[in-house]
Amino acid sequence: MPENKTALVILAGGKSSRMGREKSDLILNGNTFLEIQIEKGKQLGIKKIYISGYKGVRCTEEIVMDRIKNRGPLGGLEACFRKASEEGFSHCLVLGVDTPLVPKEELKSLVDKAQKESENRVVLLRHAEKEESLMSVYESSLYQEIAQFLETGQASVFRFLNQVGYDCYDTQAEEWYFTNINEPDVYQEICKKEQKI
Repeated sequence: MPENKTALVILAGGKSSRMGREKSDLILNGNTFLEIQIEKGKQLGIKKIYISGYKGVRCTEEIVMDRIKNRGPLGGLEACFRKASEEGFSHCLVLGVDTPLVPKEELKSLVDKAQKESENRVVLLRHAEKEESLMSVYESSLYQEIAQFLETGQASVFRFLNQVGYDCYDTQAEEWYFTNINEPDVYQEICKKEQKI
């Protein structure tokens, strides 16, 4: 899986109902969550970045809207994987926009595991026994199976993953790096902690 055959998919189409405003455009250390994730992709040498479902105001990359509506993250993955596959990318590194603290070094290790060690079509990052379906590497061709799965009315990412099988990359990084920032108090806490570093 050469790096130039790996695209980045950033899931940014959530309703942000718990946060109360667009999470993608929240600021951390002078950059939006979306800009932080995009920069990680560029630092990893990824040439193509797809932004799934973004409705905010600051985006430099290609925005891809769901083809199959109201299916949550899996609908976003289907549309982006389809586009990546059509454009010649064999794999996609997947990131949620609301996990901006995850170190790029961990993402590189995740990609390396998918490239060199795993025979499965999906590799998830796992921390403290928690498996992250949206911090992961998927084969782009899985869009076909995802579409079939969605057409049955199902939308659970893990139910789909249990059908196709997956491997895990176990990180030793500190837990707070994997914080899902989707509530105002969590966002405020992270901002305070980052200012002290």
